[in-house]
Amino acid sequence: MTIEKINESKGKKEDKKRKRKWPYILAILLLLLLLLLLLLRSCGNQHPCPNPPPSSSVPSSSVPSLDDIGSAEPGSGSSPSRQEILSRLQKQEVTVTDKVSAQASFSNGAKGSTGTWEVENPSSNTVVMQCEIVLNGKTIAKSAPIYPGQHIDGLSLSKQVSSGNYSVTAAIKYYNKTTKAYLGMADYKIHLSVS
Repeated sequence: MTIEKINESKGKKEDKKRKRKWPYILAILLLLLLLLLLLLRSCGNQHPCPNPPPSSSVPSSSVPSLDDIGSAEPGSGSSPSRQEILSRLQKQEVTVTDKVSAQASFSNGAKGSTGTWEVENPSSNTVVMQCEIVLNGKTIAKSAPIYPGQHIDGLSLSKQVSSGNYSVTAAIKYYNKTTKAYLGMADYKIHLSVS
C-alpha cells in the first residue's frame, strides 16, 4: 500500500509540473506568432507607394504625367501559350547588318567642317539607322537618317575638336522604318583623325 501511495503522489506531482509548463509554452508560442506577424508586415511594406507625393525639387517638365484617356478591361488577362509567346517574339526580332568604316577623318577640327566616314544600311535591313561619333562621352558628329539601301560618305562636326588621333565610339541607333520608334543601339570603337 505504501508503494501505491508513493506512486500516486509521484503521479500528482508530475501532473502539477505539466500543468505549470503549459502557460509558459503558450506564452512562448504567442510571442513567436507575434514576431512572425511583425516580420511579415514589415516585408509587405517594402513595395513603393503607388502615389508618391510630388517632389518640389524635380522640375515639372521632366516628370511624366498620366495620360488618363481610354479604359482598361476588368479582371486578369488570359495567359498566352508558350507557342504564342515564341511567335510574338519572333515577329519582334530584328536582324541588322552594319557596314561601318573603322576610320573617320576630318581635315580640320572646326565646328561645321565636313569629314569622311562611310556607313551603309544594306537593303536587307528593315530599320533606319542614325550614326553618331562620340568622343569622351559627347557627340561630336551626327549623320542624317540612313534608310535601307542608302549610305553616307561623311558628316559634319557639331563641336570643335582639337587636332590629333582619337579612339572614339561610333554609336549606331536603330529606328522602326514605319513608326520611327527607337529600337536599340550598337557601339563600335573606331579611329578618328583630325588634321
